Amino acid sequence: MLSHVVLALALAAADRPKLAVLDLQATGTPPEMATALTEAMTQEVARRGFFDVIASADIRTLLGLERQKELLGCSDDARSCTAELAGALGARFVLSGTLSKLGDAYQLSLQTLDTQKAQPVGRSVRIASDGRELAEQLPFAIAEATATPLPQPPSRVLPVTLIAAGGAAIIAGAIVGFSTVLEENGLNRDLAQERSTGTFLRFEEYARASERLGLQRTISLVALVTGAALVGGGVFVFLRQGATASASLVPTANGFAVAGVFP
Repeated sequence: MLSHVVLALALAAADRPKLAVLDLQATGTPPEMATALTEAMTQEVARRGFFDVIASADIRTLLGLERQKELLGCSDDARSCTAELAGALGARFVLSGTLSKLGDAYQLSLQTLDTQKAQPVGRSVRIASDGRELAEQLPFAIAEATATPLPQPPSRVLPVTLIAAGGAAIIAGAIVGFSTVLEENGLNRDLAQERSTGTFLRFEEYARASERLGLQRTISLVALVTGAALVGGGVFVFLRQGATASASLVPTANGFAVAGVFP
C-alpha cells in the first residue's frame, strides 16, 4: 500500500510542468533586493506545488553564465529568446519580471510565458512602500502571474478574538470601577456623618472597606489597560491582514480573468 502511495506521488510530480524562474531585472533598485526577491519567488512557486521549479541559480549552473547572457541578450524578438532559453532548459513556462523604483515606492512586475503557445498566461503588478511589504504580497503576485489559484485570505479569527476579549476586559473593568466609585462615595458620606456627630464606632470596618476598594481600583485599572492593549493589537493585526487586498484584470491563455484578494 505504501509503495502505491509513493508511486502515485512520484507520477503526480512527474506530470507537473517545468517552470524556470529568471532573475528579476532591477531598475533603480539595489541589486541585492532584486536577488532576495528572486529567491523568495522561487521558494513561493515551489511551495505552491503546481510546477517543477528551475531556479535562476540552477539555470546558471546548467547553461553557464555566458550562454545565459547570450540567450537573454538577444537583439531579436524577446519572446523567441525566452523560448530558446526554455527549450535549452526543458521548461515550458518561464517566470520573469522587473523590480523598479517609483519615487518612494517599489513596483514588482511579473509575467509567465507559455513558450509552446508563445503567449503570456498571467501577469501581475504590485506596488509597495518597501521590500517587506512586497514580500508579503508575493504569494498573491505569484498566483496572478502563474494563473494558479489565489492563496486563502488571512484568517480573521485572531484579530476578532483579540478585539472581543479586549472589549470584554474593558467592560468588566468599567463595571468594577463604577461600582468602586459608588461604594467610595457611600463610605465617604458615612464617614462625614460620623465626623459631624463625633463618633467613630465603625473605624475598623471602614479600614477594611477602604483596603478592599483600593484592590478593586487596581483590578479595574489593570482590566482597562489590558483590554485597550488587546483591542489595539486586534485592530493592528486586522489592518495588517487587509494590507494585501487588491484586484486586477489578468490576461490568461483563454482570455482575461479578474484576480485578487477580497477579505
